[in-house]
Amino acid sequence: MTRAVIDRWGKDLTVRIPTEIASTLQLHEGDRVEIKAGPDQIVIRRAKPWFALEEIFAGKPAAAWRAIYANAFDWGPDVGREYLLIPRSYSGGGENGVSL
Repeated sequence: MTRAVIDRWGKDLTVRIPTEIASTLQLHEGDRVEIKAGPDQIVIRRAKPWFALEEIFAGKPAAAWRAIYANAFDWGPDVGREYLLIPRSYSGGGENGVSL
């Protein structure tokens, strides 16, 4: 078992991961990890990958994604004076939105 010392970094406490452990786990500066505290223990594990929306939806134009998910949600019939806010960059809308 490797021992480490708790240090201070600003207002936070830190634990340095020794080089041999980082090498074994192939951890590098900037890698994301999850930290879980339990009774008498701290578990640090590699975080599951997460992506920005731009990365997830890269490779297809917006129109293609809209076509794929056009019927993904059924919101039911209109029940009143629904109002849809449209971004100002949208060329087909009114000043603040479109009344349906």
